[in-house]
Amino acid sequence: MSDFMGLEGMDLSDVEVSANRILSVGRHVVSINDAVVEKDDGKDTARLVLSYENSDGNIRQWIYLYHGGSPKATEVGKKQLKELLLMVGHDGKEAPNADFFKGKSVGINVKNEEYMGKTQSKVSYFFTAKEKEASSGTLKDDEIPF
Repeated sequence: MSDFMGLEGMDLSDVEVSANRILSVGRHVVSINDAVVEKDDGKDTARLVLSYENSDGNIRQWIYLYHGGSPKATEVGKKQLKELLLMVGHDGKEAPNADFFKGKSVGINVKNEEYMGKTQSKVSYFFTAKEKEASSGTLKDDEIPF
């Protein structure tokens, strides 16, 4: 800390910041920009960690592939994994390598959920990217129901 000269006058001209926005509640078509399997031997778990993004922001999701202390968590995670695989065009019969997901487009629904006294955004379900594109057409004036 001998080089620290104090807050005032600190040169920040070379510091780059990014707008890290969490996706808002609702349906989004996103790209999967990262996918990795994280194992935690201490907790006896393995999770698929997915990072999604589009021009509106980003969000991460953790899908349990295995949870030694909770067969239910493993079952839910496998269902989520298969749903995701089907939505990106995979047959869902056997899980691929995590790299398979990188660069794929998928639709996600983001919802807020209370967890340990805090509101957190999470991915609640998947849909095909084409489904969102097909439903995003604009109504003509004469198509508005009264």
